[in-house]
Amino acid sequence: MEKICSIGEGRAFYARMRALAIVLCCGCNHLPVSTAAAAASSAGAAPTSIAEPSLPALVVPQETMQFQITFRGITVAQVQTAIGKEGEVDGHRAVIIKSAGKSAGFVALLGSIRWELETTLDLERGVPLHSHEEAWAEMAGEKEHDDDRHDWHEGDSRHDLHSAICVLRGWQPAANESREVRIGLGGGHFSLTIARAGRGVVGGRPAVRYDGIAAHESHFSIWLSDDVARVPLAAETETPLGSVRVELTDYGQLRD
Repeated sequence: MEKICSIGEGRAFYARMRALAIVLCCGCNHLPVSTAAAAASSAGAAPTSIAEPSLPALVVPQETMQFQITFRGITVAQVQTAIGKEGEVDGHRAVIIKSAGKSAGFVALLGSIRWELETTLDLERGVPLHSHEEAWAEMAGEKEHDDDRHDWHEGDSRHDLHSAICVLRGWQPAANESREVRIGLGGGHFSLTIARAGRGVVGGRPAVRYDGIAAHESHFSIWLSDDVARVPLAAETETPLGSVRVELTDYGQLRD
C-alpha cells in the first residue's frame, strides 16, 4: 500500500473522505427541497440549481448516526452525527446538528486527524444560521489547525454540508431530474450535482442509489433507505489511491 508520507497528502486524502462522509451522514430527515424550480424534462437537461431557500424543514429530533469509513476495505475513520432538540435561535425555529470524525486503523498509526462541524439550521429556510467547522491534523511531526466560521444572511442560499444533506435526503426527484447544490467546506466552496441512478439492497434494506459529482471532478454514489425515513446507508467514491466507502453502523433516536 502506498505510504501517505506528508501532512499535505494525508489531509488531502482525508478531506475527500470527510466530504463524502458528511454529505452522506449528516443532516436531518424529510427536509423538503425548493419547489420553485421545474424538473428537467430530458436526460440531457442541465441540472436544476437550488438557488432559493428550502421549504419549512421537518426534522427528526435527537437523531443519531455512526459511520465507518474504509479505504480498500480497511477501516480508516469513524464519523458520528447527532441532531438536537428543536428550539429558537435569533428569532428562528432551529436545531443544532453536530458531527465529529476521527482517524482510525492504519491512518491513526500514521498520525491523528480530527474534524468537527456544528450547524445551527434554520428550519424555515432549510439553510444554516451559523456554521463552525474545525479540523486538526498531526502527521510526520507536523501539525495543522483549521477553524472556519460563517454566519448566513438573508438571500444567502449556499449550504454547508449538514444542510446540503438535509436537502438531498428530502429530495424526491422526477424522472431524468438532477440537482445542483452549492456547498461551503473548509473555507472554500464547490458545487455538487446529483441524480437518482436506480434501486438496490444495502445491508439487507431496500435502497435508492444516487450518483453525483463534486467540484466537477470527484464522482460518488450514495444509497438512502427506500422508505419514508430515507436513512443514509452507504456511499462510495474513488481516490487516486483507491476506493473509499462509508457505511452506516449504528442509527437511533434518543428519547426524553
